[in-house]
Amino acid sequence: YEVEEVLRIEKRQDTHYFLIKWKGWSSKCNSWEPEESVAHCMALVISCCVQSNSSYRFRLMRSAIKGVCNRARPDVMVMSKLVGFEVPGNGYVSKTQLADIRKTILEMLDLTDKCLSRKLEDLFGSWQNFLELVEARKEQAKVIADWEEYINKASKERCPLFVENYVDLETPPAPNDFVYLKDFLPGQGIVFPEEPEVGCQCTDCYSGKEQCCPQLANTTFMYNRHGTLVVNRGGAIWECNSRCKCSNDCPNRVVQKGRQVPLTIFRTTNKRGWGVRTERRIKKGTFLFEYFGEVITNEEAEQRGRTYDAQGITYLFDLDYDDSDDNFYTVDAGKCGNVSHFVNHSCDSNMNVYSVWINNLNRQMPRLAFFASKDICCQEELTFDYKMSISNESEDASGAGAKGRRSSRSGLTGQQSTDRARIPCLCGASTCRKFLL
Repeated sequence: YEVEEVLRIEKRQDTHYFLIKWKGWSSKCNSWEPEESVAHCMALVISCCVQSNSSYRFRLMRSAIKGVCNRARPDVMVMSKLVGFEVPGNGYVSKTQLADIRKTILEMLDLTDKCLSRKLEDLFGSWQNFLELVEARKEQAKVIADWEEYINKASKERCPLFVENYVDLETPPAPNDFVYLKDFLPGQGIVFPEEPEVGCQCTDCYSGKEQCCPQLANTTFMYNRHGTLVVNRGGAIWECNSRCKCSNDCPNRVVQKGRQVPLTIFRTTNKRGWGVRTERRIKKGTFLFEYFGEVITNEEAEQRGRTYDAQGITYLFDLDYDDSDDNFYTVDAGKCGNVSHFVNHSCDSNMNVYSVWINNLNRQMPRLAFFASKDICCQEELTFDYKMSISNESEDASGAGAKGRRSSRSGLTGQQSTDRARIPCLCGASTCRKFLL
């Protein structure tokens, strides 16, 4: 049976009862029901309290306050609003901070009913707004929990991904709107080779690096013996592949092992949408994750780029490592991708992107891997420069040049249009360029 309306609320001895109008049934079938019968339709209960000025509203207020302070699943956003706490820019609230906030909030329960009601009115506009926000946050929490489970199953990675929103009522994109990928998705007309044409014969790739895969590709061995990127070398990364004789413990097998750092996708406090932070300290040169999406042709990218430009945002990233060839491919992470989809820009970023080849040795189709460009603290937001390119012309720490016809999410499509809208930069760095373009 579905509740259409809660008509009245009465307290009999120590138990509250609710007069319910059932949807699809006449008023003759109205019945008095206990609290558990209306637990799933609190909006109707709140509406009844407003219309009848029922004292049951005070019970709802106190119950909601206790609920948001739940130790297992506290509602940090509502708790923060109750005490005027400002969520930090990285979205992280420590256990100590949370304990102090919880203690302050629970002291509110000592207030009289009227004082508590006035307190909520000052903070939220009305007690009704407070209760409605709490209910909306419960529904949001279910969506976020389901999506967190979905992306962890889809990624099939050992390290977990967490999802938090302590800022607003925004939810992550639904699986129908954004497909989480564990690898590149070939677009129309794109074919990935089943296996590499060549591989090294090394038994110890680090000691025999002169004959390993990087040397076969006329480039440099980019890792030290522990699989950490030698950041000051620049250039492309050619890892050992499935045809190589070396074991999985080879120091030249890094990106192919996947993400090794637990991350949190969180809602930013300064209108930058979602962001990504690390839940572990990261050393300079550590591999973090790849940039996944749909691999499309240059022609298809130009068409999509015009559409993205009209929207003022794009997730197109050119695989233009070889400057001599204009027939390069592009990764579109707009409708499908991985955690990199949620990484924000910074003019003083802590990650660089590198071109990487593993099993697909086509120079026009490198993988895109992010490495730490500096030591990164635990709970620090991960960022990269959207204007970064993956050209092979540079010898800087990123292996990135300035060619950058179409950088990720910058709206840049290669045309030097003077009437293109300039997108303000909100990174907050001391070296901020003020605009993304």
